[in-house]
Amino acid sequence: MDPNHNDSTVTELVAQKFRISESVVAIFEGYQIDDNKHQDRLLAVVSSYNSSALFIFSIAQYPPKCISDLTIVNVYPIDETFGVNTDSATVSSISGEKLTIISQNEPTVFYHQACPDTVASREYFITKLKQLTVDFKNISSQAGSSNGTLDFKWVDSYKRTETGNDRPLSINSMIKEELERRRSEYIVYKPLIIYTATWNVNGQTAEDIELPEWLSTTEDPPDIYAIAFQEVEFTVVKIVMKETKIDRTWVEKVISGLHSGAVYEEIESVRLVGTMLSVFVKSSLRNQISDCLIKSVPTGALNYGNKGGVGISFQLNESLLCFVNAHLTADLQKVAGRNRDHDEIMRKMFFENTSRLRSIHDHHHIFWVGDLNYRLDEISRELIDENGKDYMQLYAFDQLYKEKFKKRIFFEYKEGKISFAPTYKYDPGTDEWDSNRTPAWCDRILWKGPRIDLLKYDSVMQLRKSDHKPVFAVFNVGIETKDEFKLKQIHQEIFKNYNKFQKENKKKIIVEQTDIDFGLIRFNEKYSRELLIAYNGDHPVQFKLVAKDDNERNIWKDIIQISHKSGELDPDSSLSIWIEIFVDAKAASCILKNLNDAKAGKKTLLDTLVLQVENDKDVSIYLFGEYKSSCFGVSLETLMNLDKPIKEYKINELISLEENKKRLNLADDQNLKIPREISQLVDYLSKIDMQSTMLFDIMDGAHNKHQNILEIRDWLDSWSTEAFPVDSINAPGLCVEVLLLLLEALPEPVVPLSVQDCYVCADNYEKYRKLICTELKPLHRRLFIYICKFLNELRKENSNVRLDEMANAFGKVLIRPTHSPMVTTPGANEAKASYIDDERDQRPKLMMTLMMSKIQDMEEAEPEYNKYVALYVLLPPSP
Repeated sequence: MDPNHNDSTVTELVAQKFRISESVVAIFEGYQIDDNKHQDRLLAVVSSYNSSALFIFSIAQYPPKCISDLTIVNVYPIDETFGVNTDSATVSSISGEKLTIISQNEPTVFYHQACPDTVASREYFITKLKQLTVDFKNISSQAGSSNGTLDFKWVDSYKRTETGNDRPLSINSMIKEELERRRSEYIVYKPLIIYTATWNVNGQTAEDIELPEWLSTTEDPPDIYAIAFQEVEFTVVKIVMKETKIDRTWVEKVISGLHSGAVYEEIESVRLVGTMLSVFVKSSLRNQISDCLIKSVPTGALNYGNKGGVGISFQLNESLLCFVNAHLTADLQKVAGRNRDHDEIMRKMFFENTSRLRSIHDHHHIFWVGDLNYRLDEISRELIDENGKDYMQLYAFDQLYKEKFKKRIFFEYKEGKISFAPTYKYDPGTDEWDSNRTPAWCDRILWKGPRIDLLKYDSVMQLRKSDHKPVFAVFNVGIETKDEFKLKQIHQEIFKNYNKFQKENKKKIIVEQTDIDFGLIRFNEKYSRELLIAYNGDHPVQFKLVAKDDNERNIWKDIIQISHKSGELDPDSSLSIWIEIFVDAKAASCILKNLNDAKAGKKTLLDTLVLQVENDKDVSIYLFGEYKSSCFGVSLETLMNLDKPIKEYKINELISLEENKKRLNLADDQNLKIPREISQLVDYLSKIDMQSTMLFDIMDGAHNKHQNILEIRDWLDSWSTEAFPVDSINAPGLCVEVLLLLLEALPEPVVPLSVQDCYVCADNYEKYRKLICTELKPLHRRLFIYICKFLNELRKENSNVRLDEMANAFGKVLIRPTHSPMVTTPGANEAKASYIDDERDQRPKLMMTLMMSKIQDMEEAEPEYNKYVALYVLLPPSP
């Protein structure tokens, strides 16, 4: 190794391998001996907040020129199993310094060629390792446990991405690293206005109050709002139950108070008892936001949540933003308690996404707002009054200022100059301070991150409902954004150079990316990814892209579409193949059965494609993704047994429910209710839109991909108590469309008829009636009659609805074959047409037969039915 190279340059290069919250503490240049061969290694100690790890890199060339020269080959968390020993040794007649790393009781030996220029850095490296080992033990003992599993989640992500995969580093990984190295060439900084605000409302309601004076103080509309409340209805019951339900009255009041010059969307809200945080963005920015996550951390007595913090994290273009609303320990003397709350929130607030945990420090731009409760020490009311508005003179008494100056809290965070009066404590309804309390700036806004300029920091005296005054701060923030044109140019240049390199090395087929990640996959949303391949041969060749283990993963064949499944590649050509995933109702009905290996917050291998090119080796393409829980695609039994909105279930929990369906007690079937998701839709149609002329105008399926369908999906998945989310002339038809999608997506048909029975029942009503009344499961029978009852009432109330339209639409989703989807006729061989397309499909006829009959015939088997169903008053939602 070259003793004259610049250590700082290498350290800076290593730092590029890690996230912004992970700092390289020390590096050590050594080697390992394997089969009498020297293998250069670079050892780096990296810290992330309160934990550290030792990373081992292989080095493609020395000194490394770019980050692609460094590959992580091992990671050792500095935990209770970690140790380090040093001694001198003679290796192959070369005098060297020996370093033994012990992790999980396994020793690994490294050597370092001693030379005057580097011995000091080696000693520092070893000293740092030993110091961090002691630090871990101290932190663990203070926490009462030696298990630091949570703190090392950040380490696991590096194991998965580079060391946990037996496949060689793909071209995509190399291109990503080269793009990262050239990041400055295509990244621009888009200025956005971020408006943050906090108010302790002292348990008051949102009635008789308007908020524009607090939230609409800028001339131009802000791009992002983050609005924080404390003490929102914090009764004893709410505290004990750790209330998390969003108080929509305050949210709606906030929406009405936002700047009138723009249209805003609520992207997320989070609540812990009385502490609530909501983030709103301009509608024009919504599609630039992804990976929105929430977290709450209780710190109050017994962790009940009367004190603590809530956070919202999301990605906007290339920047990660985090907003934290904190309510810390009260009382003048409890500075240490407030500091502990601060540390607890910092330590425990991890936002969990599909691949790794994000701590607060893992964000580019961080905003802390809230009632931090720091007071003014040793100061009289007279001194405050004497200073008038020169509040800088009071900083020496401010607990937050003093603790921050001592670097006990909010290290590296900034706060604007306070030019407003203390915000606590006032006599409610007045601008007069409480005569028994020393005023203080309890309500604060701090920030951390690059390219953040404070434009205004102020309070609002006009709002007098609480004993606190609301505070706001406005920022101009430079958000990292890709210049897509420049990025594409650089990407093509990198790929072209790699292509040329591979051609010179006689590799004919180049696949840019062998691991394709579709991210979070949701029902009825389309996802597309590009697979770029290049061919460097001398003659045209044929290629095919086929599914591996096709028989084992039939479901993915239905939801994955490929733009080019086969074709011809010309010499020195490239081809973009687009792979699209769309989970429709049919796919949703069996998708959970094919996610047996899914785990909470983990990506799953969806399918493996194989690129076959004549006279060349096959290339495997791995498709990954995470499916988001939804009411579409789960069984009636599971819907009946949900004890919380389905959006709150992790995918593995939902799979477990599906595999262990709790069979409802047949003897108690009179107590069965209709799943909430179905009754919400029927209730909307029956009470509001029975007279609509638009109910069946869109039954051609053209609206399956309509954005409003997704809004209704989210409305159902969250058990929303808000009004139906679509307010337009198409709302009734969309509601019917979603109801049909929900019924079609059921894994088991409501009425499972064999094809043979379908033909027999069509001309034999008594057989059909017997099947419905005696052979269906109680829940299926109840749902079927419930839908039929609704359709009959709809037909009575709305003369514009045609019987054949209703029978055709609902017959085909309620009545489905038990096994084969192919239509057969009595005594005939299997037909070629599907159930849906065959002109001889008898299901609409069956539905018409029932709907033209007396509904009382069906109710004979349901003696308790009319307890739950009356004219226009259908079954209530499940609790």
